[in-house]
Amino acid sequence: MFYKQPQADKILLQHGRPTASILPKCFTVCIWNWQKSKQKPWGEEFKKAAAAADLFLAQEVCSSPQVLEIMEQTPYHWSGAVSFLSRHNSPTGVATGCVARPLKIAFKAGEREPFLRVPKMMLGSLIPLDGERTLLVINIHAINFRGLKSFDTNLKRAAELLLNYSGPVLLGGDFNAWSLKRRRLLHQMARAAGLTEVPFEPDTRTRCLGRPVDYLFVRGLRVKAAGVRVTRGSDHNMLFARVEA
Repeated sequence: MFYKQPQADKILLQHGRPTASILPKCFTVCIWNWQKSKQKPWGEEFKKAAAAADLFLAQEVCSSPQVLEIMEQTPYHWSGAVSFLSRHNSPTGVATGCVARPLKIAFKAGEREPFLRVPKMMLGSLIPLDGERTLLVINIHAINFRGLKSFDTNLKRAAELLLNYSGPVLLGGDFNAWSLKRRRLLHQMARAAGLTEVPFEPDTRTRCLGRPVDYLFVRGLRVKAAGVRVTRGSDHNMLFARVEA
């Protein structure tokens, strides 16, 4: 194994300071794969995105001291699900930032990628809304270099976070749905869970083999606007949506 696995009690992380008690009824969400913050423009582009969003779903988050310092400057409470520790012992996985502290967080580990043998992570956050309502937010980074069976297992584990929850749901992230068969499985899972895909027009989402890899799905929410911001801070473009709960 090239990377260290975190101890069981170190997979879920929380840090940062929330700036609101609840998520606004009308809020903005940003979804962005950070590519481990390797690109020089990442910091400035992230700061601008965080200033425009109430909810942030990030993938390939390598929480080095430098990255953590920038994350701490945002108005968010951060929750993370760690897939592995980098060679410099930086926790790496998915992270969800929100202006309100989640009432509960949980994770599901996906199948392991070959060679590196690290699992992809899914993070569920139960976010407080007005009127004692809650929003279930699921942040996913799906398996990439494995076959359809592993991809299907990954999606089913993500869907398990929806079990026994009847309220509004927001599911987003990097799904690595780069083949027609992967897209079909993704849409099958979404339909079974009562989720609707959010369209982007013009659709300048990052593509692999001609197909978008980043998605946003909702249930019980009204999407008022959605768009893509082209970026040089990562190999993925940012998704934005204005949503009403």
